[in-house]
Amino acid sequence: MLPQSSHYLLAFDGSRVVVGATREIGSGFDYRVTAAGQAEVLNQALAVAPGLGPATPVGPNLKPMLGRVAGLDGLVIGNGLGPSGLTIGPFAGHLLAQLVLGQALELDLAAYDPLRPATGAASGGAEAIR
Repeated sequence: MLPQSSHYLLAFDGSRVVVGATREIGSGFDYRVTAAGQAEVLNQALAVAPGLGPATPVGPNLKPMLGRVAGLDGLVIGNGLGPSGLTIGPFAGHLLAQLVLGQALELDLAAYDPLRPATGAASGGAEAIR
């Protein structure tokens, strides 16, 4: 895909995508990568293909989705842990095991309802990288 800009997107097998830029008018030659340059390329890619970000699944309002799904007996969801998955994953699994086994929960999961609506600015979506 070649958007109407100096940036490009290139797809590969396995759902891999490369984004980049091959020219910067009036900049001279400088091989160094800058944070500002990377941010520009990524922002252009997200403007054309917003589905590329975020890469880590996170629940509404940046909170995980943990608990039973109302109306679907037996369905329990544990997802959307985001970048904290490795640290809170074991505790989330412990809570979900308690839920499935009918034991008293150590933490009220109401705030983590898998079907809760997203509210506020932190409800997800691709935002500009600054």
